[in-house]
Amino acid sequence: MRRSKGFHTITDSMTQDKTLSGLIQRANQLKKLDDQLQMCLPSQVKGLCHLANIKGETAVFVCYTQMEASKIRMYSRSILQIMQTEFKISVKKLQLKVELKR
Repeated sequence: MRRSKGFHTITDSMTQDKTLSGLIQRANQLKKLDDQLQMCLPSQVKGLCHLANIKGETAVFVCYTQMEASKIRMYSRSILQIMQTEFKISVKKLQLKVELKR
């Protein structure tokens, strides 16, 4: 059983646990890519979704309503083309998830 010595700082935890460090690094990369992608999206869909992950040849986006997800689906070819040409990411399909705002 591990003895608790109180809370550890994130920096201490990251140096001890490479998994946590890797997750934070991945999240930062995705956030940076999403920020750049938002500037390139067609004006009709800017801000309606956010890049959540890239799994193999699939880009996962989060939308907040079904209506926004439907609009993103209509522009999916354009979004895929932007990701392939502007960012050199070899994605072939989009996966949309709807996350309800609280």
